[in-house]
Amino acid sequence: MIDRDILKQLVGREASDGLVLSAFLSISSLDDWRQTVPTFLNSEFRRMVREGSFERGQVRALEESLQKVTSLLQYETDLRAEGLAVFVDMGSDLLESWELPLRMTNRLIAEPVPYIRPLIHTLSLLEPFVVARVSRDESALFVVDEWRVSQGEEIIGPYLKSTNRETGDVPVKEYYAAARQESLVDQHFKDVALALEKLLKKTGISRVVLAGQHEIANSFRRALSPYVGSRVAGEVSWSPSLSTAQLAVSAREALTQTRRREKEEWAQRIAEARGAKGMAAVGLDEVIGALHRGQVRMLLVDRAYRPGGWRCPGCGYAGVSSTEVCPVCGSAVTVSGDVVGEAIRIAIVQGTFVEVAEDIPMLSELGSIAGLLRYG
Repeated sequence: MIDRDILKQLVGREASDGLVLSAFLSISSLDDWRQTVPTFLNSEFRRMVREGSFERGQVRALEESLQKVTSLLQYETDLRAEGLAVFVDMGSDLLESWELPLRMTNRLIAEPVPYIRPLIHTLSLLEPFVVARVSRDESALFVVDEWRVSQGEEIIGPYLKSTNRETGDVPVKEYYAAARQESLVDQHFKDVALALEKLLKKTGISRVVLAGQHEIANSFRRALSPYVGSRVAGEVSWSPSLSTAQLAVSAREALTQTRRREKEEWAQRIAEARGAKGMAAVGLDEVIGALHRGQVRMLLVDRAYRPGGWRCPGCGYAGVSSTEVCPVCGSAVTVSGDVVGEAIRIAIVQGTFVEVAEDIPMLSELGSIAGLLRYG
């Protein structure tokens, strides 16, 4: 899984005396990437230097950073990887890279801070979750990370002992009918529920998809604690003919649909909160201002919204209106190709919950970026 602690540390870093080079590259087996990616890096770097206002020392440092990125391409990558994200700052010895299971648009960005928006998008699409496959006597728990099913645990139902005077006690597996063995089925559900809760707490995963016959899944829900029950995000049917990989794909599709409904609900809540004592910020200007005051507790962003603007290296404020000096601290501002990306970075540094949405009409009406506030 993408280490969220390392990601948060990366988000909070700023270049010590220069610029962070952020590279996002497609390394899919569908592309002839070992030839096309170096060509892209060289041409894009020349364009970036030509059109940018970099000092001579910054250009030299960026050239060294580019060599680091290029050198990584010489190593063998995971055969499943389709994208690569690299962050380099020669002044602070920053070198972080992630191989990702999604194809990425080739991009090269040099800014005072890491450009992490594509990684946040990846996390929103590939959130890890647990599949709880439940039946009356044989169940299983599977952790599905960004790549695949990474671990599994089978939980077998109770065994009975039949007594035979000649052979002694012999364990016999019973396939219990509901009418005869409801108490044993209930105990099995409790065992699975307890194992599921332990797994969620151990991994930090916050989503569960149930798999099984609908009536069995409903019965299993009654055995869940409030902690686990609140994390059930979907349900899919299951049959023995389905492989574990097929089950994981079906469960992720169910989770994606649930997350879309949740984002629609978030947008509606923000719209309603805006009129209730001003507990929401909508549109880029309002959101940037609220972030600067540390008010935003939840940020919802349209994935396709990427306005250019400026960023203040002094206080971190950002905006889209034309200006040469920061209206907050008076420092000279620098150009930013994606002010929303900077807003996302600030939000993560502040511990704000960030959601990336796509094709949510209500969010478009709110200006494609909006947030719920901690206080008005």
